[in-house]
Amino acid sequence: MLRYEQFVYDPAVISAILDQCEIVHIGFQDRRNAYVVPMCYGYTATEENLLIFIHTAKEGYMLKLIEKSPLVCCSFAAWRNFPDRPYKGHVHDYRSVMAFGRIRKMDLDAEPEACDAALQALFCKTHRKDCKNPKGIAGMNMYMITCDWQDVSGKTETPVRCPEDVPFPDVYGVPEDNTPYDITDLLSERPDEIRNKRYLGYLDD
Repeated sequence: MLRYEQFVYDPAVISAILDQCEIVHIGFQDRRNAYVVPMCYGYTATEENLLIFIHTAKEGYMLKLIEKSPLVCCSFAAWRNFPDRPYKGHVHDYRSVMAFGRIRKMDLDAEPEACDAALQALFCKTHRKDCKNPKGIAGMNMYMITCDWQDVSGKTETPVRCPEDVPFPDVYGVPEDNTPYDITDLLSERPDEIRNKRYLGYLDD
């Protein structure tokens, strides 16, 4: 059973979810298997794409996989658990994003400003705005993953309609409330929207 009210495709809401997440798990093609690596990240949301920035060492197995195929899958998630304090019929909450894209190494010599912007986005996301990297950007490889918005999808446990709904409620700081969320509007609006998507979350023809 698909829970239509959980799906999110609005870029603004997806960006807000990415602000809540700390780690991206990136899946690479490794022969018949997937090779998944957890990493810190930065991101930029444009009108056309979601751009994800990561940095790596100068060598490693992951870099060999990137040379073989630029196709990757990115998975982001944030989770809250409160089994001793149910809130609106829930004992946990989550936000997640799945994105498919293409990864490429950024060229420091050819695009220094873009590389610096990518590094600053990564520092901003990891709360290191004033970080003084002793090796500098030249001591690492910077990569950009480009994901078309049509290949990006979000999901949430509790209903999210706008970016302001994305932060987790402080269930311990508010009065007890076991009244279920009203999702009538989401149930009526989202099924057709999801059925019209030929990707991520609805595979039935």
